[in-house]
Amino acid sequence: MIKIRKVKKSDFYDVFNLYKELYLAECPFDDNLNINYYETEESKEKVLKSIKSRKKTFLVAEENDKVIGLIDGYMLNCTQYVHKVAYLDHLCVSINHKKKGIGKLLISSFETKMKEQGAKFIKLNAFSENHPAISLYKKEDFSQYSVYYLKNL
Repeated sequence: MIKIRKVKKSDFYDVFNLYKELYLAECPFDDNLNINYYETEESKEKVLKSIKSRKKTFLVAEENDKVIGLIDGYMLNCTQYVHKVAYLDHLCVSINHKKKGIGKLLISSFETKMKEQGAKFIKLNAFSENHPAISLYKKEDFSQYSVYYLKNL
């Protein structure tokens, strides 16, 4: 049985490994990403800071006392919007647990938490070539909102 709950400090190693898995999956979409980043102390400190952050909504999916997925994000603190907007920062399901509806459960739980905080919208970024992620977002009623451009110098 899959359980969605708030992250705990004791989840650090499972969460760190999921962040690393997500990062390595995204490296092929951006050749400027340092493939060894998650071997650094900086990356460990960043993940620990994310887990401890009171500004983030950070949820994990757990099965048999093992963290197998995560989602995190935060409310944008911006007066340019008429309605409150949340930002979905990371979503990752362990490679061994994909295609089981866990991403959908995490998104639904995140949406509930953001609605409780008054959000009317959720924003996120995805690499245009990350077809599995985009497919999931479309199934969950996200629509393309903007396009980012990058120029090599």
